[in-house]
Amino acid sequence: MIKAIFSILMPLALLFAPQEKTFLAEYIYVDGLAFRQQGLKGIFEKYGPTQSTDTYYECSFHSNQEKGKSYYQLIYDQITWIGNTEEGYIPNLIVFDPEGKMKWTYFQEIEFSGKSSLQEVELFMKKKAAPIQIHGRDDELLSSIMGRFTDADDGFFFLFREGKLIEFQYWSPC
Repeated sequence: MIKAIFSILMPLALLFAPQEKTFLAEYIYVDGLAFRQQGLKGIFEKYGPTQSTDTYYECSFHSNQEKGKSYYQLIYDQITWIGNTEEGYIPNLIVFDPEGKMKWTYFQEIEFSGKSSLQEVELFMKKKAAPIQIHGRDDELLSSIMGRFTDADDGFFFLFREGKLIEFQYWSPC
């Protein structure tokens, strides 16, 4: 349900957001691995091998049908990578643990984890990635912050439950 809501809201939010300062994806690291174009070797060394599953997106940057290429998901407990060996993999979904073990790092300047608060992420995002879309409560317990990457059509959102970071989701347009 949550993903369905965001799959509708994200394109609308990004459509109307002015293109100003945004995040440079090449400076993002997730759990110590580069966000963009991560190879299988690095993923397997960090998390161990796993079976790849096909993606079933009708459209997006990772649509088998639209792009004429095969894309796969590598699903682990706290992170799902999406991509292929030719283009590399990116984190499609990151689930943050309350202990703060899973980390999202930008420019070695800031580190977010499941211990990070909505206010902390919001403050950083306003400084480094304005304009962003900050939503109040999406339901009684959830809030989100949405943004996009520099010179790109794709974006992301951070999801918070009761003011604590719980997820990062990658988004690409249809």
